[in-house]
Amino acid sequence: MTTAETDIKQITTEPGGNFALLDLAQRDDKSLLSWLYSYFGNTQIEWEPLYNGSELQEIWNAGPILIALEQQNEFRSAFIERCEKEPLGILLNAPGTELAVLAKHLKSHVTAELDGKSSLFRFYDPRSLGPLLKVLQPNQSYQLMGASQWCWCHDGQWWATTESQSADWPEPEQPLVIGKAQLDALGEARLAQFAASLTDYYRPHIPAPDPEQFVLAEIRSADESGVTLLADQERWVRLAIQAGVSLTESTNWKHLANDQGLSPSQILTHLESEQRTVAHVD
Repeated sequence: MTTAETDIKQITTEPGGNFALLDLAQRDDKSLLSWLYSYFGNTQIEWEPLYNGSELQEIWNAGPILIALEQQNEFRSAFIERCEKEPLGILLNAPGTELAVLAKHLKSHVTAELDGKSSLFRFYDPRSLGPLLKVLQPNQSYQLMGASQWCWCHDGQWWATTESQSADWPEPEQPLVIGKAQLDALGEARLAQFAASLTDYYRPHIPAPDPEQFVLAEIRSADESGVTLLADQERWVRLAIQAGVSLTESTNWKHLANDQGLSPSQILTHLESEQRTVAHVD
């Protein structure tokens, strides 16, 4: 069948969805299951762990579960509220689709072939879903989402794909194949998303005519220097803003890197320590 490019849009109204995909791995103390049970009481829960029927079945309670939301308005509202604070999963809208049909489809994507290797595929992580959908080809997006619309929350903002133009599910059901070029593009898309988030937050203080490019360049510089944790990359951007120039071009950075031979991570810690000392003296 012909497939169209997947569009992603911000939404300001309550997100739609008659299914929730809850990632139990976000809490290793199994508290998410207790939270789920608390909303259903003695009512039977219509749900299906996506690891069921696979080699991962024994750890189903540390993976994603699909939950039907028909007649479950209280849990649906609670799920939406928690997703605005934590990356617990996504909402899926597939009118007229039975739980078993959607679960069968999603189970085929628990793993994917990434650069030639079969790997766990956390397509339901709202922190990376936007970048993922931007790099997938239209046929891959259809293969992943089928006849459904997806909604997720990232950085306090809800996003949604356009409504599916198909009433059919892909056949045969098979894992996605994502090559190295797409994985590289995915990495860049994640950096760009993170840069956009930091730009919005720090915009009034960014010392550059093009705040977006300044932040993105600093994040790339941090990444290329081996500083890959998002929290550390934000520290890098914050220090660059305070320096008024690219961090690696600042006088203090050059001194610590060239004269003392410190690693980028050590320099970050040293610069922050200096700032705290100055603030304390002031």
